[in-house]
Amino acid sequence: MGDNSTSGFGRRDFLKGVASAVVTAGLIGTREAKAFSASSEELNLSRLVQNRLLPHPMIAGSPKSEGYWQRVRKSFVLPENYLHLNTGTTGSPPLFTQINLGVYNLQKSLDPRDWEKNLNGLYPDLFPIVPSARAARQTAVAAAYGANPDEIVLDYNTTDGLNLVFAGTPWKSGDRIITTSFEHPALAGPTAWARDYHGVQVAIIDIPSNFTASITVAEVLSWFEAELRKPLGAGNKQYVAFSEIFYKNGVRLPVKEISRLAKMYGAYVIVDSAHGWGQIPINVHDYGADFIAGAGHKWLSGGPGTGILYVRNSGDNLPPFALGNFFSYGNLFVSPSVNFGNRNWSPAATIQSRGEINTPAIYAMTDSLSFFTHIGLQNIYERGVDLGDYLKRKIEKRWGAQALWVQRNSDPAFATFLTSFSPFRGKDDSSQFPTINSAITNIFTNMAAETPKINIRSVTWRDKQTDPADNRVGFRISTHAVYNNYEEIDYLLERLVFHVDASGLAQL
Repeated sequence: MGDNSTSGFGRRDFLKGVASAVVTAGLIGTREAKAFSASSEELNLSRLVQNRLLPHPMIAGSPKSEGYWQRVRKSFVLPENYLHLNTGTTGSPPLFTQINLGVYNLQKSLDPRDWEKNLNGLYPDLFPIVPSARAARQTAVAAAYGANPDEIVLDYNTTDGLNLVFAGTPWKSGDRIITTSFEHPALAGPTAWARDYHGVQVAIIDIPSNFTASITVAEVLSWFEAELRKPLGAGNKQYVAFSEIFYKNGVRLPVKEISRLAKMYGAYVIVDSAHGWGQIPINVHDYGADFIAGAGHKWLSGGPGTGILYVRNSGDNLPPFALGNFFSYGNLFVSPSVNFGNRNWSPAATIQSRGEINTPAIYAMTDSLSFFTHIGLQNIYERGVDLGDYLKRKIEKRWGAQALWVQRNSDPAFATFLTSFSPFRGKDDSSQFPTINSAITNIFTNMAAETPKINIRSVTWRDKQTDPADNRVGFRISTHAVYNNYEEIDYLLERLVFHVDASGLAQL
């Protein structure tokens, strides 16, 4: 991977790397690349590609080979001496997506009225506008994730999607939300709001900090069923609201099985899948959830300010929705409004229409999705899990399985790309939390200052909901199929061992 003492990666070297990536992806010719390399400070990338809308790169070969994934990696502009192992926070879009985003913004600026029509005229295959440019992309997302086109809303991120769900749900005092102790503020915040302002009861399931290899899907279901079976007031509804993958430690909950269980008790299901789109080959109808909110900027590599919200609009017992703060709910001249007290509307149209949205960004996100579907969502998932398991095995070999907050489980239902661990003795001792937390923070900060640069992060949480504050901490490492590899993981562990040893703290 390179020596720790090597010099930094300069701007000119970076731009040369971009030109190389563009050539590799088949976006420009070698003559143009040479010109770009020779005077990169003066040339503009959008001029270089002449503002052309680009298809996704075509990757030949077998996804079972390492060479295939090396070719995928060349479609991204991440420098070779930058180990991005923090996709769980934000991803890095492929180069063609970034170029297309620039084209969308430029065309919208040149002709705000007809820019979509103009792009369709120039690139009819790359920019469909039937039934509309937005609807064409909702249809593409729906096809990738097993939804109907009218069930897909292209929004700004997971938080935005969850806020839309909670704002539109007609909460009543005595309703119940069953959730977990490990939720991100994107879900925990709206849940607390429903409790405080609407009198909704909240039941919190404690997720064990040490998610051992012996935990089964049946055991997880028993945690939820213990709450679902409790009496509910007449006329009240209950909801199960949880993360598919916990950002704290990478535990994946069995959404399909939890949804099926919830339906047995007449409950609706809200899923925070911030780490789902781009990581897992999701089929939303098979999942059976009512709402699934996720990010476009993380594992889908779609760029900032993008997300996907699924709202079930088929089958029986649709979740009630009041279109609470949406201007398309109705108007002041008709009372009651035509959308009052019913579900005779399309989420893809009615929830999507919330004023001016950043169409260039969400169109670029769907371009990234087209690349991922070309590679194969299942192939990406299998590769990412392999990388994650490779990392976990190396941690086990060095510090033992007890270092992993989430141990490798024989049931693939729990497998993800995220790995959370602590190599320090006393990781389960609350009194040691400040010391270990400080050491972990120093380590990942120092690793980010090295060359190659290693980008990872830490996460903290409270062991039990009754604990007054966070008292557990771990490194969290994201291994993405599209731009991470085994060599990077080897180097990462080498540097981690060095810094953990240098910390002077007792190890497992």
